[in-house]
Amino acid sequence: MMGDKSSNRFLLAALFITGFATHARLIISSLLLIEIGETFGYPVGLAGQITSAASSVQLVSALVMGVLVLRYRPRTLLLTGMGFYAASAIACFLAPSFATMLVAYALGGVAAAMTFPMLGTIIGEALPPEERPKALGLITAGQPISFIVGTPIVNYIAGQTGWRMAFLAYMLPLVLVSFAVTYIGVPKIGGTRRDESRGNFEGFRGVLSRRTALACLAATALFQASMWTTFNFSISFFRESYLISTGWASLLLSAIALFSSVGSLTTGAVVKRLGRRRTTTIFALGLGAMGIAIYNSGMLSLSILTVLPFAYLAGAGYVAGDSLTLEQVPEYRGTLMSLNTVARSTGATVGTMLGGALILLSGYGAFGLVMGILGLASAFIYWSFTREPQ
Repeated sequence: MMGDKSSNRFLLAALFITGFATHARLIISSLLLIEIGETFGYPVGLAGQITSAASSVQLVSALVMGVLVLRYRPRTLLLTGMGFYAASAIACFLAPSFATMLVAYALGGVAAAMTFPMLGTIIGEALPPEERPKALGLITAGQPISFIVGTPIVNYIAGQTGWRMAFLAYMLPLVLVSFAVTYIGVPKIGGTRRDESRGNFEGFRGVLSRRTALACLAATALFQASMWTTFNFSISFFRESYLISTGWASLLLSAIALFSSVGSLTTGAVVKRLGRRRTTTIFALGLGAMGIAIYNSGMLSLSILTVLPFAYLAGAGYVAGDSLTLEQVPEYRGTLMSLNTVARSTGATVGTMLGGALILLSGYGAFGLVMGILGLASAFIYWSFTREPQ
């Protein structure tokens, strides 16, 4: 573990910037999904499958990462992931058809599978246990803060030159800056290569033999399906159901991101007071209940007043869930966090596919009901089958 406080602060700053940069593509797809679909002649329910494709690729890539993390330094894998983000930005800008757009956006799934597990792994190896929830909160907060800063910029770029330029003029420069900062600020934990004496699947066996770890992964998948899918279609819901403009939509997206970042930043104090397991359960319960209300209130004002606390619970629950999972199998933390990414990718993939189908067949009301129930189910698993780390 790193002991120098200034080095720790520099590390956290580097990881915060990485978390900030990795969400640039999500800003573009969330805000401009209608325009992307119109370019290729697809409705929102089908255009939203670009995120489903990315999540599917992320799932497979994260399984491979469960092996690679036993062989290579987290920093090396993190830098490689940032390279895939850069490739995705360029490919999305150039995509001539919806099929190529699916592939281009899916490159971001490979990048996410490499970056997000390594962020957690680096925290686990470089910082003491009592500092990890706060560090996870700070890094996770970089993602919604990216929405706050990036949404008006992306909206302006798209208004002037179209959605394609948002990938090239906003996402790509951020990724390149993040690569440089990560290269400088993240330590080279471990040797040039990791422990060669371990079998390729030893980490998988170690994680899958722990009941509490499996419960955390199952609950994570359900939480992600509820949280991510609700967010993914929320702006399109407000635009289609209440006919708000892209300008107002960008302001709402910024407010959602602000509440989410506050949730991420305040989770460490709540965890210290209530414990990881109880905190995660409470946040998941609230998330499920409010997810139902957002899409079934019938009034713009009520939906907005519900989506903002939902965003707070989403950011807080994400951090609390990861802090609980991170401590379940310390000896195979890298593999566990890779499988945690698999769980989140599975939840996002299934949730997006199911959500798109529900919107097309039954409308947003049924969509909100099902997504909320998934959040409530995650709370039940967290409380009933996981344990508080000692």
